[in-house]
Amino acid sequence: MPNDMEWSSLFETSMRKFLCLSIIPLLLTPVLRSAPDEEVMSRGKALYHAAGSCVACHMADGKGQPGSIPPLAGSDWLKGKADRTIAIVLRGMTGPIKVNGKRFYSAMPPQLLFDDEKIALMITYVNNAWGNQGPMVTTEEVAEARETLPMEVYTSHSIVKAFPFEKEFQKKNGPYKPNFDDLLTTVTEPIVYRTFMPGASPAAFAIALPGNQYYCWDAGECRLQYVWTKGGFIRGNQVHWSSNGKPVAEFNGTPYYRARSSQLAPEDYSSLGDTNRTTPFYDTTEATDFPVKIKGVAELPRYRGYRLIDGYPEFRSTLGRYTITELIKSTDDNLGIVRSFTVSPPTELTFHLTPTEEASITSSSGELSDDGTLRLSESDSENFQITIIEKNPAGITK
Repeated sequence: MPNDMEWSSLFETSMRKFLCLSIIPLLLTPVLRSAPDEEVMSRGKALYHAAGSCVACHMADGKGQPGSIPPLAGSDWLKGKADRTIAIVLRGMTGPIKVNGKRFYSAMPPQLLFDDEKIALMITYVNNAWGNQGPMVTTEEVAEARETLPMEVYTSHSIVKAFPFEKEFQKKNGPYKPNFDDLLTTVTEPIVYRTFMPGASPAAFAIALPGNQYYCWDAGECRLQYVWTKGGFIRGNQVHWSSNGKPVAEFNGTPYYRARSSQLAPEDYSSLGDTNRTTPFYDTTEATDFPVKIKGVAELPRYRGYRLIDGYPEFRSTLGRYTITELIKSTDDNLGIVRSFTVSPPTELTFHLTPTEEASITSSSGELSDDGTLRLSESDSENFQITIIEKNPAGITK
């Protein structure tokens, strides 16, 4: 029979086995993820869908745009800790990237219009929307990152160096070498950039069309701002991403069409090509002269995102209960652009264009006055086209 010391040893051995068998299941049991409550998700969703916010590029369903804007829904970039996401939101990111094995070539401006709490709410929403299961982000985390992150905009290389992926995600995510850039002399497919442009709000797009027609479309004001071809497309320089539109993109062209704006003086139009300004021309979200006027509608337009049709962006906005879409392509002879509109439900409306000596303007429907006022009947407004042709294109003299 075991003596007292042997009994003690047997007891200790049994207890160790018992503790191990009790603790191992606990260690193997996954830690339950704390999901954000309904109020947090609701507030984050409202901020995500705000004018000029994430929805402008990544869309309401979080799927982004093929080849241009990467998806947020199911994105490997959101898995794990939120520090990489916070850094991109605060500082922005440029350069071509792979997301879940697919290639995208665009850029994300830093979201400096939002404070720490709002950014935390937006990221928390994105981390947990569309089936995502990511961490909640706190205001304190964003505040610390804002204070400690380097001030320069991240490139697709530097962001991965600063916040590397786990091994299982490295092959399908990160930078890649593109086969084109924004200094193309010949554009063969539409190129869509979400970027800072002179004479536009921080929610501007720069679009290059086959045929070497280029335009700036402003989601802040829900309108085409200007069109050009001479001088080439913008250059996406590193500097212009750094300070919320101050300075703007390197803009080489001379617009042959510029929309009238209540916030832009006539003399400012000659300076649209200026870059690296200390202040932007103006914030178009303050403008009150949206070109479409509908009787009985006093609201300002609201941007609702865009979709790609054969690579061309079709922009969508609402004016009261009316939905307006605009899709822009080069003319068949590449001497101008054709703006195709739909209005739903159809209604009688007035469209204010800006006459210019550099271009001719025609409409497929309605009555167009010399002052640029286009009046459309209810039936005309359902589908109509406005064509803008440069009078003195490059290589042709008067």
